[in-house]
Amino acid sequence: MTIRVENAARAYLLAGFEDFLEVGSGTANFTVYQGSVALCVFPLDATPLGSGNADSIVAAATPISSTGTEVAGKANRFVITNQNGDTACSGTISAIGGGGDIQVPAVTITAAATQTLNSLVLRMAADGSLSMEASITFV
Repeated sequence: MTIRVENAARAYLLAGFEDFLEVGSGTANFTVYQGSVALCVFPLDATPLGSGNADSIVAAATPISSTGTEVAGKANRFVITNQNGDTACSGTISAIGGGGDIQVPAVTITAAATQTLNSLVLRMAADGSLSMEASITFV
């Protein structure tokens, strides 16, 4: 038998994730890395993902820009932290078709260039598994 989480319950579970992002007094962030090197940081809104709705929760204020770092690289992972800097979620980034948790058209990041997080959606499937969808423009 398979356990199924209904849409109404998923919305509450995702709202709990949002609540965790609001813990602390700083800024929740979506950070893109190459290995252990941070390539760009996208500061999330004070209410980072808004309210859970059925099976998804969406970033409250996009697009978000980041001027990046002085280091160029190829994005291969992301970390979302709450306002205290505690890790809430992490995963991989790859080019489209590369199998990453988030897939983007290009993974190359130019140093000191403006990167853009166009959209961010966290989804919960009926089996309780999470997936992340994002549109990110790396230059």
